[in-house]
Amino acid sequence: MTRNQSPSDTGDGLSLIGRLVFSMLRGAVRIAARVEFPLKHLQDLLRTAYFAEYRRRYPRDLQAISDRLGVSLRTAGTLNRRMKDPAYSAENHEEPLRAITRALTGRPMMLSEIEEACNIPAEELDRLIQNLHALGWVERDDEGRQALTGALRVFVDEDQHRRVDAVGHQLEVVADSVWARFVKLNEAGAGARSWSFLARPEDAAASIERLNGMLRAEAVAMEEAALDGRPEDQVRYVMTIAVAPRGEEP
Repeated sequence: MTRNQSPSDTGDGLSLIGRLVFSMLRGAVRIAARVEFPLKHLQDLLRTAYFAEYRRRYPRDLQAISDRLGVSLRTAGTLNRRMKDPAYSAENHEEPLRAITRALTGRPMMLSEIEEACNIPAEELDRLIQNLHALGWVERDDEGRQALTGALRVFVDEDQHRRVDAVGHQLEVVADSVWARFVKLNEAGAGARSWSFLARPEDAAASIERLNGMLRAEAVAMEEAALDGRPEDQVRYVMTIAVAPRGEEP
């Protein structure tokens, strides 16, 4: 499917891509409907989210973003200014920290290498690296390269922006899984399952704690095995787990 192709070009009313996007949007509108969020505001958020995704891909080229969104450069500039609002701290601060730590996994890098790998402007990268140093997650080695100080980092705490960032990260994992299974047809290396069952709240809480510990330990073991092997055999995977009581809406 090309960038300018209509979702209905396949002749079936809605292409697979269009149908997948619609299904993914159901999660967002489920939250919006619970609080009767105005449709106009929801549309504004969709435009901003779409802009943010392209800005991540083309952080230095507002013209390229406006071309791909099919909007004027002026509109793209308005959306860019909107993204600088403190409300979007998760996207402007926490998300780039994830990108940097991913890039540094396995080998130290010079700042110029990180800038290229993460597509982050130099002045912004300096601020983020200082933050990672303050957190104790990254340090500068004797050769001037930035290196991770450990194998495990926890991005979630009681800070609201970091918790919101965690939600966004989880939904990106779901989106990547959908893309891998439905579009790339990768049934061996990607997947998702859902089970519906009755349980006592205390049993569910205990199960969640056991699952989190087990999956975290397995992920760490797989990464350590990959780091001991050849770089060309290393593929980054993402995994998320979501559990919630399923009550009827009033």
